[in-house]
Amino acid sequence: MFNSINYLWRLLGTGFSFAMFFGGGLVLAITVFPAIALVERDADRRGRATHAVIHHAFRLFVAMLEALGIIRVEVRGRQTLQSGGGRLIIANHPTLLDVVILMSLVPHAQCIVKADLWRNRYLGGVVRWAGYIRNDLEPEALLEACRVAMAAGKDLIIFPEGTRSRPGERLQFRRGFANIALLADAQIQLVAIDCRPIMLSKGDPWWKIPAKRSHFRILVGDRLDAADSLGYQYRSLAARHLVKRLQAYFTEQLELG
Repeated sequence: MFNSINYLWRLLGTGFSFAMFFGGGLVLAITVFPAIALVERDADRRGRATHAVIHHAFRLFVAMLEALGIIRVEVRGRQTLQSGGGRLIIANHPTLLDVVILMSLVPHAQCIVKADLWRNRYLGGVVRWAGYIRNDLEPEALLEACRVAMAAGKDLIIFPEGTRSRPGERLQFRRGFANIALLADAQIQLVAIDCRPIMLSKGDPWWKIPAKRSHFRILVGDRLDAADSLGYQYRSLAARHLVKRLQAYFTEQLELG
């Protein structure tokens, strides 16, 4: 009986949380962000203020999920993730909540978002006001946007899989993140995300929740210098080496987790 009640509570809580997420995004886009734009005319300070609001909103959202008993979040190396800036944060992508949790931990985060989100009724205003990078930019423009963001001290979050992974399948990293890292000569911060039991994985509707609360383990790992991979004659070889190196690293971390 207790398990059934707990499951129903978490199911209702998940639905409520999704409504709050999308509704909250709409409210911020039509009230808070325009107010920031009216008060702050400097583009850089306006962007930082907007990102700070999003960061704190996500912190509240994650705290709400934990308070409702939907998830539990354990972070190893929180201080490392919260300090610094201008890094390329590379993380695996098992669930829909990964970016929310990471952005709740990183004070000044930039990310690459699907172009479809710019037209989303609820979240489109958020990504436009925040100035997130569209994934349909031309390669040169995309690289320049990433380079400018990191040069301005923002941490750029990238999921090298390109989409959420499927449970039980081997990690497959695309080469795009490696090209960005090498061309921007970035400092790379590795973050492994483990969720057990898995929830909101690729293809799952919001109401497909596990039998018990999900435990997210966020392991803040090594920091690498992209220049260490430049000892190859061609950038394509350096990118391939970096992909293989990080793919092996994340596979090992998740197996140990």
